[in-house]
Amino acid sequence: MYQDIQTSLDSMFPTFDQRIEASISNCDVLNQSFNQSNYIDKKLMFSQQDESLEYANMGYEERIYHKGIIATRTGNWHDFFNAMVWHNFAKIKIAINAIHIQELHQQKDNNRSRKRDLLTLFDECGVIIIAKTRHLDMIRQHKWQELFVENKALWLSGDIKIITFGHAMFEKYLNPYIGMTAQALLCESMHESSDEFIADGILKRKLLLSKAELAPLPVLGIPGWHAIQDLSLIHI
Repeated sequence: MYQDIQTSLDSMFPTFDQRIEASISNCDVLNQSFNQSNYIDKKLMFSQQDESLEYANMGYEERIYHKGIIATRTGNWHDFFNAMVWHNFAKIKIAINAIHIQELHQQKDNNRSRKRDLLTLFDECGVIIIAKTRHLDMIRQHKWQELFVENKALWLSGDIKIITFGHAMFEKYLNPYIGMTAQALLCESMHESSDEFIADGILKRKLLLSKAELAPLPVLGIPGWHAIQDLSLIHI
């Protein structure tokens, strides 16, 4: 289940010891080979979230948008996986950040908009499923036995493809539990990379318009994602 970020881990941290939690989210390391600019062309960089953090009076999303600073806590798995997602899906992260700011500008009080809550849910717990309509319908209709057991071969062959995007999901994968659920954005096909496709859809307000677009997915039912995945773990 770590396939989505394994390439980045191997290339960025060839001697990285994942057992030493204190060493993760080192901003000097995270900024290596990270050459991205945000929606208004500000160069992005990871910056340690402590008393030295610049523009500490700004909100997290505002600081990214206006200053290009991604506040990151050292020794924190959540922020480490967030950085890995930035490295692998920068276009989606930039698009989410841009819409957050647009929503903030339209906000009339201190209450977050439903759109911002939806973006945050996908940002934290989202996965992307690419499959044929009939297979996506199994997810929508919660047909878990048909999806995970009867069509197990489709997952193993990649005909049903899952891409983990939400950094909170990667953190949960460290200590998986039965019932662990992701929020799945269901896509029938893509003519470009998932990063470009999803980012374009968010910016053009074609994707993630309502909570109905995200389907709950019990990820440990996915074949190969749990050592004892079998009929006894499928709750109809």
